[in-house]
Amino acid sequence: MSSLQNIAVAGATGNLGTYIINALLSPTFRPKFGEIIALSRSATSDAAKALIARGVKVVEIDIQNVDNLAEALKGTDVFVDAIVSTPDTTAASSNFIKAAAKSEVKLYIPSEFSFDYQRINFEHPFWEGKRAIAEEAIKAGLRVARISVSAFLEDSFSPALGFDVANSTVTVVGTAENRCSFTSKTDVGFSVASVIALWVEDPSAVPHTVVVASDTLTYGEAQELLSKAYGREFRLETEDPNVVKRNALAHLPKAGDNIWATILVYLRLLHANGVGDHSVNHNELINPGEKYWKWKKIANHIEETKTA
Repeated sequence: MSSLQNIAVAGATGNLGTYIINALLSPTFRPKFGEIIALSRSATSDAAKALIARGVKVVEIDIQNVDNLAEALKGTDVFVDAIVSTPDTTAASSNFIKAAAKSEVKLYIPSEFSFDYQRINFEHPFWEGKRAIAEEAIKAGLRVARISVSAFLEDSFSPALGFDVANSTVTVVGTAENRCSFTSKTDVGFSVASVIALWVEDPSAVPHTVVVASDTLTYGEAQELLSKAYGREFRLETEDPNVVKRNALAHLPKAGDNIWATILVYLRLLHANGVGDHSVNHNELINPGEKYWKWKKIANHIEETKTA
């Protein structure tokens, strides 16, 4: 493609959208694109004004009105949905898909940014919602590029996922040899920008599912890193994955339940059965030899965020 492509982002001021916007506006990627557009429910909010000051075009939208969304997306080549994907936001994402198809968007990046649900062997509303949205987009005729990142690095080293710093304990579902991958939100943002840049250069080069990871290690290696960083020995404890899975499936969230109350248990299960291992990935495809940016290392993250 010869002309610069216009990119619209929904959720541009949100938890992940901020990182995507930062990457799109970075010196590395900004010259590769045309207009950067933020779709917002308010074009006069402080967050919207901050984006405008950075050269982003902010378009006010009504997420319940498909015609309004289609008008907002007119002239857009790439649409990135960075709204947090939950059963509560599925309707909004569905409206965006209808609008994107109506306005002839050429590339759609859905709000995936998690584990690859195609490899998950159980149902959960969080991933089933992502599956439904991607399938709807494909049926609508959109070219879809899903970006699978495993777990967010910034949110993972906590007791809920087995890393209990206060009690110097690492608890793994399965064995210490289980490999798990993590991706920093900064790297997610750059991955989105690079996927778009690659698509602009050669659409056929972009897989329908792009797998990335900032870093990968075993739980045993995580135990060693934590012990070294904190200067004390961390114990490694294990849990039977069959027991954990049985208990988790017995408490699947029902309609109206808070899915976040159960999802962390499932994240640990996904690491246990290898779904969270992104050792085989597309890192070199989108960032050959770290030409565009440096991937965040887990050891550096631990050092930078360690507490007393």
